[in-house]
Amino acid sequence: MKKSATLLSFLFVFVMVCLAADLTGTYKGSIIFQERPLELTYKLKAEGEKLSGFIDTEYGEVPLFDGKINGSDFSYKIDIGNGPLEAKGKFMGDSIEITSNYAGTEVKNVFKRVVE
Repeated sequence: MKKSATLLSFLFVFVMVCLAADLTGTYKGSIIFQERPLELTYKLKAEGEKLSGFIDTEYGEVPLFDGKINGSDFSYKIDIGNGPLEAKGKFMGDSIEITSNYAGTEVKNVFKRVVE
């Protein structure tokens, strides 16, 4: 019984690590910014429970910092000039869903994985 519990625990940890590793990649989509569409490209790198990368926009690259991964959930911060903006995400295999709060409004967007 003890061996089964140990094996099951190991399998669970292995699956969680694999899910985090699958988050690494490029995701594209758009948001509405100042009443017009803005194309965004997320370039993410998962390393265990740490997330790094940047968001590529027509205004330049915005680095992610303080990125964390917990199973299929993740979070990060970006600096958009007036302090850090926190965002949370959900990894869904071929896409990610990002939820952020900008100027008191919660915004949710989905970005599709780009096959490289």
